[in-house]
Amino acid sequence: MGCYTLQFCNSPFPFVTYLQENKLGHLKIHLNDIKSATNNFSEAHTIGSSSSCSLYRAELHCFDKEKLSCQKGKYEGEHLKGQNTVVLKRYPSGHDLYGEEEFFTEIVVLTRVKHPNIVNLLGFCVQDSEMVLVTENIFNGYLIDYLGNVNHMRILTWEKRLKICIDVAHALNYLHYELEDQKIIINRQINSYSIGLDENWGAKLVDFWFSVFLPPNQEDEALYHNICIGMSSFIDPQYEKTGRLKRETDVYSFGVVLFEILCGRRSDDPIYMKMNVRGLGPVARQSFCMGTLEDMIDPILKEEIGENNLILSRGPNKDSLHTFMKIAYQCVAETQDQRPTMNVVVKELEKALFFQDKKAKLSLEDIKLATQNFHDDNCIGAERDGKLYKGNLQDGVNTIVAKRLDTSLVQGEKQFLSQLQILWEYKHENVIVLVGYCDEHDEKIIVYEHASRRSLDKYLNDVCLTWEKRLNICIDVARALDFLHGGGHGKQAKVIHRDIKPTNILLNHDWKAKLADFGLSLLSPITQETDYVIDHVCGTPGYLDPLYKKSGFVTAESDIYSFGVVMFEILCGRSTSAIHEDEGHHLPDFVKNKFEQGKHDEVVFEQIMEQIMPKSLITFQEIAYKCLHHEREKRPTANEVLLQLNKALEFQVSKLS
Repeated sequence: MGCYTLQFCNSPFPFVTYLQENKLGHLKIHLNDIKSATNNFSEAHTIGSSSSCSLYRAELHCFDKEKLSCQKGKYEGEHLKGQNTVVLKRYPSGHDLYGEEEFFTEIVVLTRVKHPNIVNLLGFCVQDSEMVLVTENIFNGYLIDYLGNVNHMRILTWEKRLKICIDVAHALNYLHYELEDQKIIINRQINSYSIGLDENWGAKLVDFWFSVFLPPNQEDEALYHNICIGMSSFIDPQYEKTGRLKRETDVYSFGVVLFEILCGRRSDDPIYMKMNVRGLGPVARQSFCMGTLEDMIDPILKEEIGENNLILSRGPNKDSLHTFMKIAYQCVAETQDQRPTMNVVVKELEKALFFQDKKAKLSLEDIKLATQNFHDDNCIGAERDGKLYKGNLQDGVNTIVAKRLDTSLVQGEKQFLSQLQILWEYKHENVIVLVGYCDEHDEKIIVYEHASRRSLDKYLNDVCLTWEKRLNICIDVARALDFLHGGGHGKQAKVIHRDIKPTNILLNHDWKAKLADFGLSLLSPITQETDYVIDHVCGTPGYLDPLYKKSGFVTAESDIYSFGVVMFEILCGRSTSAIHEDEGHHLPDFVKNKFEQGKHDEVVFEQIMEQIMPKSLITFQEIAYKCLHHEREKRPTANEVLLQLNKALEFQVSKLS
């Protein structure tokens, strides 16, 4: 094999040196083995074409599986056991666009990335003017094979289509944001030819020949190319016009794919090309603006023939469809700065899948049956945006709470979707569990698990709530806030609750606390310094951060202030509203006055005073008091609060033992 030079990251890159340095010699496969497996590239082994390359499926028996099993951990366990079926991608010789540089670019990319939605490279061959990539088998072919084919598209239910979209979105998000050393890969070839479907209908990106690496801290995160690459109906119009290549270039192309999957036709279908020379992308964008996009939906999605020739509904429900259409529309915005990041795209597509989940969507009839048609006897409380009803699903087996939203509220629709998104995405043992939702006949209902002991406010002055139990409840809430404020296991946005108070802290039979009622909650990007500016301040008097109330700026520290009030309520055995009635001011001022007078003991619930170990009390009071600091920057984080509460518990338990 000759020493080819690859233009990579805008600098000469000797490919043979790359192979040697990365110990990839075991990936080389002899041309005779490939010719033998494909019967000299016979038509019988051809499975189609990926743009201008020929694709073959064959049994290749030349792998050293022990070596392959060590390759970056990609082929562990049973992955290759009995699996010799592969796809061979044969580059054309003497092609103007597809040559040595593109071939080696694919090898470099595929040996550096590791993701379940990116095809695995098994080997390659460069010999006798032949250039062949060997990858894992794409069992169900490529997305392009299905578009426009009624029989094939019938296989792809709406749920399958959503999962395909989510898989590709995850792969792109990985390339754009999750590579090591903060590098970025822009694929430049996202289209229905480059999406393979495995045996479980999982999607994998398969083409990387035009991919470009952006180094860390690339100015404006853009490159400028004189030659615009890509299939015409998928090309980002701003990239084509200016040569400006950004991650949003891939986002546009992916948006076109989303519309192909929605409409069941190729983006360059004559029906679209007659309407606009750029094909489906601009046609769908205009249709969305005119409110006629639903007329373009693949009619196959709207019906399915059942076993007895009955027509069964299997298409997208309203919420799923509208969520999908909206994010697809945003992806194909004309300018790059109007398009969402892949982080946002993933989140919205997952939301669309959630709405489609039949287990999550409950019928109004079932909820009415569970709550005895929202009978007053089943009403267990009310929140600012709706009433709460206790009920039983499935013949009384599962006890649930149905929150029936007040649809007359101006922000009702927005708050409904926001609560669903947060409860579904941000799952934690100390956050109330979402059971499902209902959106029928102008009713919007959120159904979540029932907490048998109901809310914390009912136990503030109850002596059965010992100091140790009170500490554990505070620890549970701090854990929930630490999770939500930290973005919840790698998510790109934090949750600001905005209404932390005892009525929104629910207790299970074992006194385990769960944070509930996310009707006022906001999602804020992790990197955003000032999380939100709110014109209309929301919250409950007595718990509301005074700085938020004064300035309109709400941050995670606003939750910390409210939590500080709750911690003192738990310590005092009195609510902030009760203190306001007795003292003329809310709990924060009451505590401040007592602390300034050195009367720390007077803020402790008298009935539990003797239970509390001094170090436990001091540690608790110090961290709770810091939460109430008038300067936001001097308040602790939820994680810092959690650490101190654990210390207070340790002091309490160690002394008692």
